Amino acid sequence: MTKAAQAIERIRDLAQTAARIDAELDKRHGIDPKLGMDYFDPKSIARRQETNAGDVKLAEYLNGLDVETLRRIEALMYSGRNGTPAIAERDDLRKNQPTKDDVVRTIMEKRVSFDAYFDRGLDRAKADGIDLDTF
Repeated sequence: MTKAAQAIERIRDLAQTAARIDAELDKRHGIDPKLGMDYFDPKSIARRQETNAGDVKLAEYLNGLDVETLRRIEALMYSGRNGTPAIAERDDLRKNQPTKDDVVRTIMEKRVSFDAYFDRGLDRAKADGIDLDTF
């Protein structure tokens, strides 16, 4: 397994842990995510103030990766979302020159959709014959 593929698997595992913690926090605060949250409801305020340890671990892991690996991961993620080839996504990212913090934040924001995005992005990369560690 390539370094990027291993990183994606670790990211997915951490995201699943964060999702379980989200569900536990919602339950603890009496929040039904299917109904949404009232921003000013005291339960919602208390819930927003809780820290999800899974998100913290995911952010720490992402911050430990080098920026080129992060950009490849982001490109694969966007490829899975948009259907655009990962190489084109990577080229756009290089042109825009996002900082490492920007890349980490962008990846974190897509946490709830990782499985679908990465499944499609990795399938597309395989079909396109992309080496995940060098593209």
